Amino acid sequence: MAKKNTSKNAGLSTSVIKAAEEAARQKKSFNPKALYAALIAMVLLTSAGMLIDYYTAWGNTPKLIKRMLESAEKNAIYKHYSEAESAYGTIISRFGNKETYKEDVKQARLSLAKTYKDAEQYLKAISLYTELAVDYKASNPDMYAWLQLELADCYNSILNSDEAIRVDQKIVDDFKNTDWAAEALFGIADAYKSKKDYPNALKYYDMIINKYEKGFLSAEALTNKGRIYEELGKDSLAYKVYGKVVKEFPEIVTEYARLRYDALSVKTAK
Repeated sequence: MAKKNTSKNAGLSTSVIKAAEEAARQKKSFNPKALYAALIAMVLLTSAGMLIDYYTAWGNTPKLIKRMLESAEKNAIYKHYSEAESAYGTIISRFGNKETYKEDVKQARLSLAKTYKDAEQYLKAISLYTELAVDYKASNPDMYAWLQLELADCYNSILNSDEAIRVDQKIVDDFKNTDWAAEALFGIADAYKSKKDYPNALKYYDMIINKYEKGFLSAEALTNKGRIYEELGKDSLAYKVYGKVVKEFPEIVTEYARLRYDALSVKTAK
């Protein structure tokens, strides 16, 4: 014989029925298309906000410029030169006439010149380095010297050795007995080497070796002397020079000098 339903059990049954009916109603009213549309709208709004923030920084100009510089520098590092050039150019054109941002614009111009050089757009680099050198000559002598060295290197890269020598010689004259002068002497030697004027190249490499006896530039100058001697077919002299680099500059010897020393030790022994 079945037991009668108690009032408690009856109440539970009623609650369960009501919950089931409510769930059915919600299920019936559920609209997946509306939900997807809402989600897409949220994504689009978020993306739009991120895009606006990226390009405007919501009116925070210093933050925007910093972000643009960082993006350009990253592109330059990864050799995405056109993107870097575009970003630097935008900073220069948008903020170049505003005194508040002149330091940021200076940085953009310096970085753009370096980007041109790294991208082997030497004529553009020469033009911008020349402008920058004029700007910095009176206010920052060290920056001026560095810009002149970069300028001379660009000239040497397009095989305009005479102009490279002229610029480097001016640094030697204007910055006597400094590291800038040492770098310029090396540039002059390289320029003569590029134009295959080996007597003058050797002369300037020797000036560096004699003046900066144990420095990095001396090791580099000796290595380049070895290259010249090899090109002239003077293997025994080249071997002696490379040997000097290996023995006297063990901490800064180049891999090239060591390899050539080992190769010529076999060749000259025959």
